[in-house]
Amino acid sequence: MPPTDEEVGMSNSARHVIGALIGLIITPLVAGALLYGAQKLGFGIRLSAYTGRAGGSDKWVGAALLILVAAVLGVSAGSRLSPLASLVPGVAFASVGVLWVLAPNWAAENTVRDFAPDRFTVGYMTLASYGGFLVIGVLLIVASLAPSRWTASTAGAAPRFGGPPPAPLGPSPGRPMSAPMGGQMAPPPLLGAPPGHAAPPPGAPGRPPQDQPWQPPSGPYGHPAHPAQPAPGAPGAPGAPGSSPSPFAPPPAQSPKPSSPQGGSGEGVGEWTQMYGGDDLRGEGKDRS
Repeated sequence: MPPTDEEVGMSNSARHVIGALIGLIITPLVAGALLYGAQKLGFGIRLSAYTGRAGGSDKWVGAALLILVAAVLGVSAGSRLSPLASLVPGVAFASVGVLWVLAPNWAAENTVRDFAPDRFTVGYMTLASYGGFLVIGVLLIVASLAPSRWTASTAGAAPRFGGPPPAPLGPSPGRPMSAPMGGQMAPPPLLGAPPGHAAPPPGAPGRPPQDQPWQPPSGPYGHPAHPAQPAPGAPGAPGAPGSSPSPFAPPPAQSPKPSSPQGGSGEGVGEWTQMYGGDDLRGEGKDRS
């Protein structure tokens, strides 16, 4: 659920209050580290240039302090913090820089003794006279003017760069939904049927016949005891036009042999005699005997 306007306003106000407190805390700390680091670095570089020696540890201490100041100011100017975290020190440094541009004599007589202790005097005079405070102050003020830093991001915001919305879940429009768990699933639509019309369930009028399920063999030598009869019109139906007999079909039953018309007279007489006048031949034999 996206936050309401009141919640967004309260979170944005708290964010700016925290940013202002951060700005008030880091302004004197950054100013002290900046002045002391500039003085140490300048002293070490001048000593190394005049004497030809390495300059001792002063220049390394000064360089480390200046790097720390740059890192802190870079974090305060980031988009994650309130713009007040960079606006407060920016206004302070820019004011000192503008003062040295407009009234350098008054600034040198009144601000050096009051605001800069002895260990910070050289660094303060160096940065102020060369416009260091003015450059740092204007940079922080410009970084604080971005409109995106003054508004709080909401949780239910639209996707960035106008991305497409996510695809909806569920079946596409025009298709029947599946039955719940334990019920019968809806059959797929027939080929060529209009959208939204599904095939009738098995056994309903208009449903094409389906092939019989396969039955395991139970007779001798792997022959089924009762072979399943395929549906009419199936490719393997016996007697259908163009179908060949199955190699596993049992042989056709033979018709019984015709019995002799006379029960006792045909005993011991072959089939040829019965078909072509066996009685006449037996009668002639009796007469001759």
